[in-house]
Formats: sequence, structure tokens, C-alpha cells
Amino acid sequence: MDEDQAPAQILPEQRHRRSFGERLTGIKRAFTTRQGLLGDYDYAFLFRPNLPFMRKPDQASPFFGLNDRMPVFLALLLGFQHALAMLAGIITPPIILSGSGGVNLAPEQTQYLVSTALIVSGILSMIQIKRFHIYKTPYVLVLSWSHVTYCAKRIG
Repeated sequence: MDEDQAPAQILPEQRHRRSFGERLTGIKRAFTTRQGLLGDYDYAFLFRPNLPFMRKPDQASPFFGLNDRMPVFLALLLGFQHALAMLAGIITPPIILSGSGGVNLAPEQTQYLVSTALIVSGILSMIQIKRFHIYKTPYVLVLSWSHVTYCAKRIG
């Protein structure tokens, strides 16, 4: 710690690289054991609404950290929920803008706009996941603010 009580570096913990055999064993354990598939997660918590007039639960909501292991079924369930929410956010603006509230386009053009929005969001998601390095620079092409920490690491 420095005199301003801030950490010297903001980096994830360095873990040892697992061998191919260790990774394969982890995948096998995740798909063949009850703990790997379902875990001890409270699945009822996902389906209980949080309404003002209902009694509050006694326990806190389950939380998974950045590098915690998540059961396969829960990951699939939450991934499907995320995909549906993301799909609604991608499709809605072209439909609203091309409808009678916007420029009043033909249905074929509306379909084209929705398809274009889906394709562009897929391409930009791949760019964000891959983090392309810009040639002969220490910079990375991303669609978020994560480049700030990368540049700070390279400079400092």
C-alpha cells in the first residue's frame, strides 16, 4: 500500500495455469456430478418475486464472485435469461424507429433493420470478447472502459 492507502496495482490474482488434463477433469466433474450440475444453489430464490407486500426472505440473495464455480444448470438458466433480455434490447429500437412512431417503413425494411441490428451486435460482441490489439501500439480495441486499466498497467 502506498501513502494514499490505495493498492499499488489493480490486477487480478495470478493463478497457476492448469494443464489440459486438469481442465478435462474439471469439465468431467462439472457434467457428471450432482454438485457440478446443480450445486447447492437455492433455485426457489430465482422464482420468488420481490414484491413490497410479501414477507422478505431471511437469507441474503445468493452471490457468485468473479472466479467462483457456478453449477452448469444455473449457468444455462441465467445465460438463457440474459440472452432473452439482450434480444429484447437489440430488437426493440429498430422496430420502434421503423414503425408508425418513426419513419413508417415497409415490413421488409423493418425486417432488414432488425437483422442488421442483430448482426452488428454479434460482430461488436466478438470484438469486445477478443480484444484486438492495435498494430504497433500498446492499445486494445474494445467497446468498454477496460482499456483504461490496460493502458495504466502498460504505462505504470
